[in-house]
Amino acid sequence: MDAKIRLDGLGPAIVSLTVSLIAYMGLVGVYVTNGTLTHAAVPQSIAWIGLAFVAYLGMVVWGERARRVDMRLIWAGAVVFRLLLLLTTPTLSDDVYRYLWDGYVANNGVSPYALPVDSPQLDALNIPLRSLVNHSWMASPYLPAAQWLFAGVTGLAPLRPLSMQIAMVAIDLLNGALIVALLAAARLPGRRVLIYLLNPLAVVESAHGAHVDVWMIFLTLLAVWLALGRRTDNVRQPGFSQQFDAVARVWLAPIALGMATLTKILPVLLLPVFFWPWRWRRLALYAVMVGVPIALAGSRAGWGLTGPLDGRGFFAALRIYGDQWNFNSGLFHWLEAALAQSRALNLDPAGAGQAAKGIVALSMAAVLLAVWLRARHTHQTRARTRLMAVPLMAYVLLAPTMHPWYLLLLLAFTPFLAPGADEWRGGWWIVAPWLYLSGALFLSYLTYVNPLDLREFEWVRWVEWIPTLALLLACGASFLRRSLRSRRRSGTR
Repeated sequence: MDAKIRLDGLGPAIVSLTVSLIAYMGLVGVYVTNGTLTHAAVPQSIAWIGLAFVAYLGMVVWGERARRVDMRLIWAGAVVFRLLLLLTTPTLSDDVYRYLWDGYVANNGVSPYALPVDSPQLDALNIPLRSLVNHSWMASPYLPAAQWLFAGVTGLAPLRPLSMQIAMVAIDLLNGALIVALLAAARLPGRRVLIYLLNPLAVVESAHGAHVDVWMIFLTLLAVWLALGRRTDNVRQPGFSQQFDAVARVWLAPIALGMATLTKILPVLLLPVFFWPWRWRRLALYAVMVGVPIALAGSRAGWGLTGPLDGRGFFAALRIYGDQWNFNSGLFHWLEAALAQSRALNLDPAGAGQAAKGIVALSMAAVLLAVWLRARHTHQTRARTRLMAVPLMAYVLLAPTMHPWYLLLLLAFTPFLAPGADEWRGGWWIVAPWLYLSGALFLSYLTYVNPLDLREFEWVRWVEWIPTLALLLACGASFLRRSLRSRRRSGTR
């Protein structure tokens, strides 16, 4: 009887995992048939990913309703799905070729920031993958800690996309282990890791896309675990463990967050939460960890802070990104359009774009200030990890560019947003918008259906962002109603 009950309880999970397996096998089939997942194959690719996403939602529901969750099922699915996609070569994004090129030239003694890929000065290092690197007219936009990974992988493994894919899959599975450890420290169920590990966005963008964002996530989660998760709230460990806790919090956590920031700048948004427990000594260490590698790279390759946008120098590619990149944005797009159409302001498109970026910068500053003030009175691991998600949410909503993999860092914090057993179940409202968006963002790949006519579809933007914003409004209304009810009950006592 007990065995039958356990089997019945696993039924929905087995169905969801089986459907997911079929979906990822279908995605591999699309690649084998077409030699790509993009261009004319994009609709088929999105259809299979959509099926995997529906099955994933079934797993999330099962994980919350089941009396007992076998973590082996979650890990088996996470590993098998990623291994399947290693049978594909990255085509939904070609960033991997930039990673390989940067690592290759670095291992040959050339700074990736010094010269554009197509510079004649690099002809002596010419190899076939050079022609596949995107934006070859500019030097690398990736920061030093990303370059360290690229150089390490290309120095140890064959100069092939598969090498980078394997590295990113291994790192992403470590991300899952860190999330489990942090969930335990926050006194939340470990099964919540499936919200990240089994999400098709994490599976596809790590195993197929091989995006360096998973390295940024690893370093960020490592910093959070070292700073907050080495012990469960209110439970101290004696002896060596306690000494290591002190070293981790004082030295290792700032170094890890510094490396995360040196991979992609996004983790700097977590700094307001770290500020109060770290204070000046650890903040100074973090600043040194970030500043010294930048200074060394800039002094070697040039700074690129002024002059033409020709992609030469440490900051040159980042200047180009900030000045020219605008893709698949939500609130930023509509803000920019409203400013351009305003007769009172009379702005040209370039002026409207700059004005919109200024408003976004001020909005982000306001969010960071609010988080900083709130963090001063936030002490428990669960509350701190949730607070870290707030500026990431603001970034996702306001960013001028939103490729699918840009959501991954917020997705890694989503398991902590869901309510614990001792909390109001309506707290799931805060999770819903980001789960929806993680599935909807794949529609942005429709831009690449016709390689000769790359364009955004307005209906895609609406399908991605309007339901996301509606779910956020519903979340706010739900929390407001609960707050009002609590006040009424307090007033009648």
